[in-house]
Amino acid sequence: MRPINRLAVPALLALPTFAAAQDTAPEWDFYGQLNLGIINVDNGVDTETALIDNDNSNSRVGVTFRQDLANGGQFRFNFETALGLTGSSAINGDDNDLDAGYNRRELRKLEIIYQTATIGTFSFGQGSIATDGSGEADFSGTGVAAYAGTSDLAGSQSLALTDGTISGTSIGNAFKTFDGGRRFRIRYDTPTYNGFGFAVSAGQEVLASGNDDEFYDFGLSYDKDYGDYKVAARLGHSIRDSAEAFTVASAAVLHEPTGLSFALAAGQSREADTDYAYAKVGYQRDWVSFGRTYLSADFYSGSDFAFAGSDSQSFGIAVVQKVDAYNVELYATYRTFEVDGGTSNFDDVDVTFVGARWKF
Repeated sequence: MRPINRLAVPALLALPTFAAAQDTAPEWDFYGQLNLGIINVDNGVDTETALIDNDNSNSRVGVTFRQDLANGGQFRFNFETALGLTGSSAINGDDNDLDAGYNRRELRKLEIIYQTATIGTFSFGQGSIATDGSGEADFSGTGVAAYAGTSDLAGSQSLALTDGTISGTSIGNAFKTFDGGRRFRIRYDTPTYNGFGFAVSAGQEVLASGNDDEFYDFGLSYDKDYGDYKVAARLGHSIRDSAEAFTVASAAVLHEPTGLSFALAAGQSREADTDYAYAKVGYQRDWVSFGRTYLSADFYSGSDFAFAGSDSQSFGIAVVQKVDAYNVELYATYRTFEVDGGTSNFDDVDVTFVGARWKF
């Protein structure tokens, strides 16, 4: 029996059937977002400017079906897909045109969810594994422009050597995090207790051609308000059948009266002996009548990602302005990427991005 089929049996047993009495009429929720902007990349040799999708939070559409059940639970079905537009992490200096090239890896969610009244939530299908978001606790409000996944801004861009030669090392190779993503999986989430929640998932990569890695993930979350302070913390551990293992954690705090926030994240790979740390400070205020303004500055430091002995550092600043009446966020960010170590000397890469996200 294939691993996916082994996962399907307990998942299907956990889900309710529509034969159960239903208290209310079903609900359908259609949603989506467009998130486009102008990116400028200077790798020390060439400068490129392009209209592009923002891979920090790419353009997407989705639909959710909800049905409340007589036993106090709820059944949901969720489908969500990216639009397949050329993203900021895909530009590489060769073809930077904004194109639509849909493939199966654009599928984000195709899952059924059974939320019980007392014992937690069961999910089955393509969706978030238990470590998704473990490295992203953040109250700054600037995640659409800057967050711990720094390479989403220009991940395919190759670093240039100081002699003008384009190297085989990309930003994506040198600036990694171990935050979980989405896979075909079965997942269980406990109810929250005093701010704590626990999730476990087991799944398989089914969308990437030639890759059938299995994933086993555990995630712990904590969310609590302490008077004027909002606190969030995450801890995740992921094991792959290839014997790779990753641990990632993050924590954030927001002082609501002042709008000042801080966030920290860190992760480590057991086998590759690579690690990173990330810090962010944010400030948010209602300076204008049509929406809140968010500011942030962050710093990333990674070890041994590009090659053994390498150091990767990135500094970024961001501003996000909400326009509440239209569900729009206007944003601008600047980020610099620097890789040092070994005998190779790389030029810094400077990235500027100005864009807007419209949610509907």
